[in-house]
Amino acid sequence: MGFVSMRSISHKLLHWMSALIVALPSGAVGQSDTATIPRIGLLTWSACEEAWLSNSSGPFLRGLGEFGYKPGESVLIECRSAGKSYDGLSEAAADLAKLPLDVIVGDSEPVAHAVRTETSTIPMVMIISGDPVDGGLAQSLAKPGGNVTGVTYYATELTAKRLELLAELLPELTNVGVLANPNVAYMPFEEDAKRAASRLGITATVYQVREPDDIVEAFLRMKADGAQAVFVLPDLMLANQVTKIAELSLDHGLPSMGWGGWFTPAGFLMAYSSDYYTMIHRLAFYVDQILSGANPGDLPIEQPTTFSLSINMKTAEALGVEVPQGLLLLADEVIE
Repeated sequence: MGFVSMRSISHKLLHWMSALIVALPSGAVGQSDTATIPRIGLLTWSACEEAWLSNSSGPFLRGLGEFGYKPGESVLIECRSAGKSYDGLSEAAADLAKLPLDVIVGDSEPVAHAVRTETSTIPMVMIISGDPVDGGLAQSLAKPGGNVTGVTYYATELTAKRLELLAELLPELTNVGVLANPNVAYMPFEEDAKRAASRLGITATVYQVREPDDIVEAFLRMKADGAQAVFVLPDLMLANQVTKIAELSLDHGLPSMGWGGWFTPAGFLMAYSSDYYTMIHRLAFYVDQILSGANPGDLPIEQPTTFSLSINMKTAEALGVEVPQGLLLLADEVIE
């Protein structure tokens, strides 16, 4: 992928959130003074051990290794998990902001907002799913100006493109059910979807789901309302429930369109996305720049320039959907 420089768990969060501290190995410290070693805070939605940011074989730590950083030796890492809860996200952000950290890293816009609420001084490196300027996280992409920088993949055209691809797959599509989480209503995805659907002559009905338990009911209402497909908007909880949503889509005979590359292997019919793995890997570059003395407000927020269409042919067959040859030729990944 190429880039351009432009632009608690209820209340006390299981007593202390899934916390992963990558510390210096016992006996390996020698006479080193750990106070001089850079400290990176990671904030993730799922358990730290599972997250792309903190997994030892994942893209972020691999990226740090390419810059010469070795967790436990040349850098210390503190990870906090939201416990798959928006309340937990706020608590985890508050906990990280109290620590003596050189930079905080996150892989979503809700994480960025949660941390920004707690600190305006600790540098933040984030993947921002919405518009960082309209969202109040940056003054501009070229010169963010505050303590937040990183990568943003948002463009209104992405929502429209996903709906266009869905309409190309289903020429008779007139009614689509949209799954959205009101916890992230501050991002413009719902309105984007409605506008894009209107231009295509499609009725888009939004079904709000705050918790995983709401998803089954949303599908029942969607099907009763005559939806012909399901369109999932960006959200951390929904992203974590892709397998459940894919299964419900099949059970109700609804073709599904997702926004992340991992949606189709989980059983979604289609997804159109930038490459999260590459974006998370890129965050290591920003961390290195900040640890080397750069001001985050001076580091341009980057945007991916390539996007991928993936199609799950097993799901298409199960739904009785014939995928047009033109779409297959456009697809970057076809799951047989």
